[in-house]
Amino acid sequence: MKEIFLCVLSLSLSGALTGILLLLIRPAAGKYFPKSWRYYMWLLVAARLLLPVYIETDLSGVLSPHNIREQFNPGEEEKAAVLSVAGEEKEQETAAEYPKPEQAGISRQQEKGAFDVDWLQVAAYLWGIGIMVSLGMKIGGYRRFTRSIQKKWAAILDTRVQTAADGLCLKLRIKKPEIYESDAVSGPITMGMARPVIVLPTGERNFDKLPLVLHHELVHIKRRDLWYKWLYQIILCVHWFNPILYLVQRKLNADCELSCDEAVLSALTGEGKKAYGNVLLDTAEGNIMMKRNVLSVTLLERKEDLKERLKGIVRYQKGNGFKAVFSLCLSVMLLSLSACAGIEVSPDAVPFQISAEGVLVDKNSEAWQAYDDDQLIGGKDIIDQWHMNNYAGGERIICSGMFLNGAASVMIANAPEDIDIQVNSKFDMREGKFKLVHVDPEGRVSVLNDTGEKTSVEVTMKAGRNVIKLVGQGAKIRELRVNYDHFREKDFESVFYSQEMEEAEEMKTEIEQGNADKEKVMDNLAYLEDETVSKAFAALLEQGESFDAEELKQIIIYSDAELSAQYLQEAVRSGAAQPPSELAVSGIKAYLSSETLTQLLLAMGENLTFELLLDCAPYLDGDEMETCVKQYTELGNQLTEEQANRLKPYMDEAALEPLKPLKPIKPLKPDT
Repeated sequence: MKEIFLCVLSLSLSGALTGILLLLIRPAAGKYFPKSWRYYMWLLVAARLLLPVYIETDLSGVLSPHNIREQFNPGEEEKAAVLSVAGEEKEQETAAEYPKPEQAGISRQQEKGAFDVDWLQVAAYLWGIGIMVSLGMKIGGYRRFTRSIQKKWAAILDTRVQTAADGLCLKLRIKKPEIYESDAVSGPITMGMARPVIVLPTGERNFDKLPLVLHHELVHIKRRDLWYKWLYQIILCVHWFNPILYLVQRKLNADCELSCDEAVLSALTGEGKKAYGNVLLDTAEGNIMMKRNVLSVTLLERKEDLKERLKGIVRYQKGNGFKAVFSLCLSVMLLSLSACAGIEVSPDAVPFQISAEGVLVDKNSEAWQAYDDDQLIGGKDIIDQWHMNNYAGGERIICSGMFLNGAASVMIANAPEDIDIQVNSKFDMREGKFKLVHVDPEGRVSVLNDTGEKTSVEVTMKAGRNVIKLVGQGAKIRELRVNYDHFREKDFESVFYSQEMEEAEEMKTEIEQGNADKEKVMDNLAYLEDETVSKAFAALLEQGESFDAEELKQIIIYSDAELSAQYLQEAVRSGAAQPPSELAVSGIKAYLSSETLTQLLLAMGENLTFELLLDCAPYLDGDEMETCVKQYTELGNQLTEEQANRLKPYMDEAALEPLKPLKPIKPLKPDT
């Protein structure tokens, strides 16, 4: 038992080191690598916790089970060496002063049992008990979770739901799971391993967004994410004493959802991505108070991850060849550093075909006319319709299918001097007109490719702002490929891969100077850094701008929530802004720390209502709730007996008692 425990202890330490390494590189990996890479790299931790494989280095020698065992249990040679240091004379003196155990009538076995506790053996037994308890709690919790849902579920027979599921399963090439509805869930959820099922909440359904919900859950089933979670949970039961692994579990679950989003987004158009983001927001509203079982998957595991997922949607770009090679090299390096064998897994692409049938195009619009008007092309982007399938932008453009009506910037480069690059392009024209153009700093437009043939054109990026644009007139194309030779970002003052990214950078400069335009800020929230959005919010508050509940929630989601809330409560206290509505505060309460939410409630003044206090109560601790209620009563409000009873779960009885209304004195009975 001790040998097994020591081996597990060594593996746990090595796995924790691997986990810390991945946690450190995770933020950077999220910017440059696919989300699926981050998700499956956690398998390195699982492998390191399972496989007792060591590379012969100084560190692995120190951490090997053999060395740990020797430190806990010194051998007979070490004991003899210790005794020899004392010297024979000392031993004789000790023997004369203290009789040997045998002389005192105590055997060596009795002496060891009485005075020498094998703490390593005790730790090993505690570890074994911990495994059984952890595994029992997880299995028991999972069974209770599934039973509570199964008691209230019913099969969905609606043909619209079944038809949507049939089409998605056909595209994903998986067997269609059973689909149920239950009022025990507030959001879509997938559970079960051998026979996974999808459970939807009972109630009215938005059939426009239903395919997005089903697509997300079916991707989980296709990738067998529940098997992955079970594997890690079993490992976690064995290494239950290691706190680092619980943090790894949290990040693994977050990356599971982000990579699933990525798989869904690869099949969506621009409008589809917006709809998918709205689905996440709608799901967040209902899921915040629902406890999820760790061995199930759902559209939104943790509301705290909502901001990262929404930003992932608007900033989604498919990986290119360079990133794939770089991520592979980094994977090999991490495999070597973790000193164990790993399995490289990547999710299958989700092929969807984009069809332009039924798309309405206004032939009198500027977007249609732009194709033949260089002045319109040279101006800001004009887009009427832009649908893409499997689009990857950046230094290399890859798109398997596109419908475009208008002009869209795909690279904006500000050159300090004339720089020559080679633009290579090709595409398969199916309908309409399409061309790739270069717009120089003077606004002159030169066509780089309008036939679709494989073309290589040398372009001089003159000093100033140069733009590469896609221009279409009811264009339907396939297999678009664009790349640039001799192009290096460091040679340019700045490079952007969309007009929105350029505008966001310009806005950042304006915001730093204290200038902000509400409409522009709201339109570009996803392209701005969190702190920049907070600064813009502060500037807008100073300008006297007001925000409705939905706008305020968007600001909080896309900004540094704590900083923005601080700006809001300061503006309210100073009178620069009106107190937010009860609905607005209710919408942002989940995104704020309890301390920040308390300060915002206190800043509400006379606008603080009992209903708002009760709504925010689960997000405050006892002392903070007491402070808010005290201010509420000091403003002249009195708690009724019923209100006091409703606050009991959130406040100490001693603090609540003085705030209760005085009970009327019972009148004396009249003399008879």
